[in-house]
Amino acid sequence: MERLDVWLKEAIIQEDNKGIMSGWLHEQRLGLVPLFRRVFLHILHGGSLVVLTDTQRQWFSKYITQNINLPSKTRPFFPIFEVESLGFMIDMNLNYNNTPDRHFGAINKMLEHSFAKNYMLWYIGKKTIRGDFALFPAVHEPFMWLIDGQDMPTKTIRLSSLDDLLDYKLLQLYRLFERALCGVVFGQISLELS
Repeated sequence: MERLDVWLKEAIIQEDNKGIMSGWLHEQRLGLVPLFRRVFLHILHGGSLVVLTDTQRQWFSKYITQNINLPSKTRPFFPIFEVESLGFMIDMNLNYNNTPDRHFGAINKMLEHSFAKNYMLWYIGKKTIRGDFALFPAVHEPFMWLIDGQDMPTKTIRLSSLDDLLDYKLLQLYRLFERALCGVVFGQISLELS
């Protein structure tokens, strides 16, 4: 029988190695470039990102919006927001006999008025009614991190709900996104295509 301190040490090393050794981000790198580039250009041109998740990943929406603009970070704040009632408003379509065009159109108009027609949805989750809203034709092309969305357009980051490392990958991908955005804002990373 192992002592707890020895077991914890080994378990921590194994957990650290999972993320480091997985290589999943390296495999995704070329697909990430056009997606990140499009979002960064949107922000640099005065646009905002509105974070929307499925219900299972609401914790992640909170994590993003509570950490992206901490005062302790010595950089400008980024226009990345969570509209707390947005998911509820979208979900209400299920409870009424509204057509998605009518219901989604009204929500989109509200967001356009709120963000001067210069917002982009950052959707993270499964293809639920919230994902359908993000893909609604009147909504500006979203930044999609789709879980179990193998049949979706190529302009998405695809993840699997069966992956034991899903939460870790979401956090790792977010950290990469934030670091890259900082690099772009401070002129350390160019968005020019080769």
